Amino acid sequence: MRGWAWLPWVSGAVLVGAFLSRSVWVSDASFHPDESTVLWMALDAVRDVRIPDHGLISTYHVYQPPGLVWATMPFVAIGGGRPEPVIVGFAMLNAAAITLLVATYARVCGLLCAAVLGTFLVVGPDAFYSAAVWHPSLYTAATCLVLAAGFRLRTGSRWWAGVLVVVPGLYALIHYSGVVLAAPALALLVLSRREWRQLVTPVVFAGGPVVLAWMPFLSFQVDRHWVDLKTVLDAGDTGGSLGHKLDERLSGLGFAVTHLGQSVHNPVGLTWVLWPLVVLAVVIAVARRQWRDPGFLLPAMVVVTGVLTQVAFDQGERQDVLMLWLVPLYALAAWATAQVADLLEDLPRRVAAATAVAVLVAVVGGVDLVRAIRDTPESQRLGEVWREARSGAPVTYLAGAAPDASANTDYLPCDPPYDWGSQVWYLREVLRPGRGLRDAAEAGAFRWRAGPPCPARDAGLGLGQT
Repeated sequence: MRGWAWLPWVSGAVLVGAFLSRSVWVSDASFHPDESTVLWMALDAVRDVRIPDHGLISTYHVYQPPGLVWATMPFVAIGGGRPEPVIVGFAMLNAAAITLLVATYARVCGLLCAAVLGTFLVVGPDAFYSAAVWHPSLYTAATCLVLAAGFRLRTGSRWWAGVLVVVPGLYALIHYSGVVLAAPALALLVLSRREWRQLVTPVVFAGGPVVLAWMPFLSFQVDRHWVDLKTVLDAGDTGGSLGHKLDERLSGLGFAVTHLGQSVHNPVGLTWVLWPLVVLAVVIAVARRQWRDPGFLLPAMVVVTGVLTQVAFDQGERQDVLMLWLVPLYALAAWATAQVADLLEDLPRRVAAATAVAVLVAVVGGVDLVRAIRDTPESQRLGEVWREARSGAPVTYLAGAAPDASANTDYLPCDPPYDWGSQVWYLREVLRPGRGLRDAAEAGAFRWRAGPPCPARDAGLGLGQT
């Protein structure tokens, strides 16, 4: 089906659907210490008019780059620190990137294929994490941009090559896992069929902003003797013999392959719709010798190179990072649907076949999304945290009871408090500047911080005391 008059309607429906599926349940969005600490860092930066040079503490107890804090700052400034504008802003970013990819895919394999792809992207498990203000929150936007740029670079402007440089470079500032996007981006550059001399200029121009964006964090690393970057780089080398390392990588590859298409914590029903279509896409591509079809080749290469790179860094068992490859898997499933529909004799039957798949995806994915929202503990939902913040009741602070087990002690003296309870203090800080900080200080949230107290936070609050 190539009725291009319908493309604006399909694109518009996908834009609205993707935005709504990520934003209408804002009060039920999960709100954890990770989210509140990122937003508190952004709120402090907006108030002090400065550029943050570091972000959260990672699972390796090292500092993340400040990209996620930067991404939230415009929405924090607009909403005075309230989480809701940030969630809505992330929904808009994801929806815009999704719409770009759907419109691009319509050119490659038709509107039916694009409509099925759009349905996957509206209700996929990534929709739940868009509202989390967490490093996977913008995975969908990033991967959609990379894949769309790969398609458009083949037949459009050579400047799309710049997107393939900017997205991995900047997403690595949001989370170290963004580095693995570099391998698919390189594969798409190779598959663009462009001469390398055509790509040099856009790649160099795009590399400049990426280097500049990394300067604050690199300066921060100089002061810390590069300990954070060294620790992250060493995380992929667990030692042992070559055979031991190979066994670990093979185990990680097995985990990655068997957990593709799932969410961070649990399998989703949509996986059982997605995987048969992906397998069918591979069968069709091989049996009909269509593996060079861009609608199959490009997303397949993104999945293969991305997963192999993730495994090579010994991160194959990171289910959060595996969510990067949901978008190309959706694209393969949509391509398989379009290929089967094309075997039917007339247009109405083709439309009916594609519609049946889209409806199945919408129903199963919708059930997954509702289940994920309901499974979020009531006490960890944004609406409930707001209620607790407004009540003024004392906060039970986890790190106050077990400081040695909390990453709170790893943060700098000027950083916001971290751990369970800090999300309530953040909302109190939003409601009345200084109130959340005072409550945190009185609970001893800064007691174990190394180094002298932060001058801006030492106004009789007892910060830095031991």
